[in-house]
Amino acid sequence: MKSSNKKSLSPFVVLPSALALALMSHQAVANESTSDAGYYGSLGFLSANVKAEGMENSLRPGIGSFVEGDDKDKANTYSLALGYDFGNNWRLEGEYTATQEVHFTSDSSTFAGSLNNHYADAQRVMFNVYRDMEIGAGFSAYATGGLGVAKIESSGWQGVPSRQYHNNTDTNLIYAVGVGVGYEPIKNVNFSLGYRYVDLGKVESGMNAFVNSRGLQDEQLRAHLYSSEYSLTARYSF
Repeated sequence: MKSSNKKSLSPFVVLPSALALALMSHQAVANESTSDAGYYGSLGFLSANVKAEGMENSLRPGIGSFVEGDDKDKANTYSLALGYDFGNNWRLEGEYTATQEVHFTSDSSTFAGSLNNHYADAQRVMFNVYRDMEIGAGFSAYATGGLGVAKIESSGWQGVPSRQYHNNTDTNLIYAVGVGVGYEPIKNVNFSLGYRYVDLGKVESGMNAFVNSRGLQDEQLRAHLYSSEYSLTARYSF
């Protein structure tokens, strides 16, 4: 019986070779997935439906019961953002949203028609994270969440404009969640349509600057603001 001259490969040779090939393959995929990483800037146009809840918590003692008024308003504004695309379908950005002015009203059962007019001017800075999902043919979808700070100035009047409340500014920690779709017609340029829900937090005016029937400064406008926003955004990658 003839002995074979073939030598089997030692596992100490095969395993390191296979591991090296696997690492090289993984590195190639990683390099490819991050090839589009880089900074970007964006400009967005926003149309917001803002709702004021909790206006029944406003201070207006001695005037009977609270009567609902107009607790919704619309506001248009713009946003600017600078972000970083990690090239793996994740993005992180800082965003500034310019002032949105909204107006709400409420009434009382005792002085019907003597409306409280509450004005709120809100601007904010947020840090947002995005998860992009490629669809194909240049189209994509995304989900987003963000945390930030809103500066909201409150003012108002009661009955007639001369009966003013003192102004007040609230600085609130806020959050947002949203979804949207994007389209990239050419490389590095992306247009997106999105929806975002933003909790702007609680706001309140200063106390009444006018003399009320009790001769006291014991009236104040209060609300909790929520914004449902639709956006059109153009993004350019550097």
